[in-house]
Amino acid sequence: MKLMENNSKSERLERHLLREVLPRYRPGDRIPSEQQMADELETSRTTMHKVYFNLMSRGLIYRRNGIGTFRAEPSAGDTARPVRMITAVMPSLHLLNAKETPNWFNHQYTLEYFAEAARKDNFILNLVFFDHDRYTPEEGERLLNRSDVPAFLFPSLVPELKPVIERLNAAGKVCVGRYFEATDFCHTAGFDMGPAFDDAISFLAAGGRKRIALLDLWSPELPEIPHYGYAIDRYHRFRHSLAKAGLPYISELYRFCPPGATDGEWAIRRMLEEKLRFDAVICGTDQRAFGVLKALRRAGVKVPGEVAVIGLNDEPECTECDPPLASIEASFPELSKLLYTILRDQLDAPGSVTFRHLEHPGRFIPRESAGTGGVAP
Repeated sequence: MKLMENNSKSERLERHLLREVLPRYRPGDRIPSEQQMADELETSRTTMHKVYFNLMSRGLIYRRNGIGTFRAEPSAGDTARPVRMITAVMPSLHLLNAKETPNWFNHQYTLEYFAEAARKDNFILNLVFFDHDRYTPEEGERLLNRSDVPAFLFPSLVPELKPVIERLNAAGKVCVGRYFEATDFCHTAGFDMGPAFDDAISFLAAGGRKRIALLDLWSPELPEIPHYGYAIDRYHRFRHSLAKAGLPYISELYRFCPPGATDGEWAIRRMLEEKLRFDAVICGTDQRAFGVLKALRRAGVKVPGEVAVIGLNDEPECTECDPPLASIEASFPELSKLLYTILRDQLDAPGSVTFRHLEHPGRFIPRESAGTGGVAP
């Protein structure tokens, strides 16, 4: 089934779901996934993703991470259009490589929890997929800047968006973005991973671990540019936490590693082939850590007896793998609340020339893969 395509395709699809699809389901029922619905209606996943987010921001459907999407309980406000709108600016799905890139889930979590906070103040999220490298600042402003949109959310801020955001700022719009540090062009919020790294490494040290590896998406041979910002931040925090715990930094145990499970598996296989000695591995994503567990298991290395493993993000699968994966939690519900707090405050008090940056602390969650350590933080 293919609906007529025109300039308001996503709106036509949304009306179709409202009239023909959602009435088939009772509140609490699981509805077809974005991909299933895109296949049924012969449209792209990108377009259907926008439709689902619009319905979610209106409180008509909700998502349970790792389980599916469900019809929400009806309420008196289901048919009332919120009076204000926020445009969420996302990189296109083909750039994010949604099937393989763990960071895609970070974007999605930010959007979903931000929409939940914004809905309580009568906002909805209008989702726009935007490739910054395809537009000049003038073209970007024309594409994004609508008279009925007072604010913009960038779930993944990149420095290349600075000219576009500056033009939006000049037009009186409020812009907020998820980013690892403060900027001079956008209000931002991010995670403070320092305390969590301190807790994780002190836990490993208390368990007798002395040679700790880190797998992440950067290498000291690469330049310290914003594209690697999150990984660079973790590298420096890792080194600081090692020093704080009285442990050595061993350069050969710091490895550049892309974010997927197969990448983590490959990196550990190489380290074992090189006969490197290590008794713990911290990974920049849980997906890397799942690959590490697989490689160690195939090599006959006992976890956590011989090597402890810790991931980052605390994905639902952490409690289901063998052994359960210790992880550093980055709470996207709390981060999204910070982003919305900034946006709401700026709308209530416009004209500020100082860009705010707020941070939410990460949290180390000890599980079997990290061993017993000392007393859990």
